[in-house]
Amino acid sequence: MSKYELSLSKDYVPSWTVVDAVRELFQNALDQQTTTEDNTMFFNYDEQSETLYIGNKLSVLDVKTLLLGSSTKRDDPNTIGQFGEGYKIATLVLTRQNKKVTFFNYGAKEVWNPRFVKSRRYNGEEILTFFVDKKYPWTKVPDNNLTITIEGISPHDYEQIVESNLHLQDVGRIIESKYGRILEEDRYRSKVFVNGLYVCSYADYTQGYDFKSEHIKIDRDRKLADSFQLKWLSSTMLSGVDSDKTIELIKQGVADVAYVSDAGSSLWGTSSNTYKSISNKTYRAFKDEHGENAIPVTNQDEFSKVSSLGSYNAVFVNQTYSNTIKSSEEYTEPINESKNKQSTKSKFEGWLNNHKQNLTKRSIKKLQYIIDEVTD
Repeated sequence: MSKYELSLSKDYVPSWTVVDAVRELFQNALDQQTTTEDNTMFFNYDEQSETLYIGNKLSVLDVKTLLLGSSTKRDDPNTIGQFGEGYKIATLVLTRQNKKVTFFNYGAKEVWNPRFVKSRRYNGEEILTFFVDKKYPWTKVPDNNLTITIEGISPHDYEQIVESNLHLQDVGRIIESKYGRILEEDRYRSKVFVNGLYVCSYADYTQGYDFKSEHIKIDRDRKLADSFQLKWLSSTMLSGVDSDKTIELIKQGVADVAYVSDAGSSLWGTSSNTYKSISNKTYRAFKDEHGENAIPVTNQDEFSKVSSLGSYNAVFVNQTYSNTIKSSEEYTEPINESKNKQSTKSKFEGWLNNHKQNLTKRSIKKLQYIIDEVTD
């Protein structure tokens, strides 16, 4: 039997729960299936024995993966795991929570049993240690190379695990996009998932989102995502979704679409065809509601300026709504009608100037006298 100590403190990632740890193992299995199509993952729960089973058909663990930072997925944008810590930390947390974890590494004919051991190397500190047994008395080998069992998972634990994993749920109403899925059910409001796994909650969101991993950067704890990044990503997603939902959110001016007009345009200032359609529909909806002479304004200065131009109806709206309306190909800026309106006197003078050659001097003099009497 071989022994491998990991230089991880027992109290590492103290905030992690059983749910976080299981999510990490599920993520690893899912990533393995993503990188190798035939490497099918599985995930089962036996409520009677309170045991969770997770693994892959073709995966085989190598002891070098016990090195922190060792990862085969770092450069793969389609996987969540990038740091080379996932299953090690998950094992540490589960063992700390008194859950027995066993790695049946069938493909290598090994069984890995992790547990905490007082290390002489670290002055008696408890260190997570993997004991690798190459003489396990096999009785039956299943049709897969790797099975991880986690004992002591209560039904309550499993219920929370399911809530954090869209792969184990019927998610109901969704809107698909190339950046992921918009989760329309109320139970997902403000929740953020990546590749179906719960990451964090963002209170400003009015919808739930399941982003594809290649479009979002999450930190080492898999829990935090930058506020600007979240607003930008949801705005980008919705700028490509031509639906009543998108227009509704734009009218509300919520965080989900905070940058939709920017995200809908390319670096060269030209909008995508989808966003063009969204902005045109938004413009028409605004006109239908407020009239043909309506102009969106967002502050008092804009209101005063539009009101001074003539027969326009200045309507206060949020900034996102205004930007989207003004992005429409059908939108025209209001003009100063008083400056462009030609007076009756000017019209007469123009006519006289153009037709003098056809009139007698007496007629010209008489018409000029009439024009001088016009005061409008």
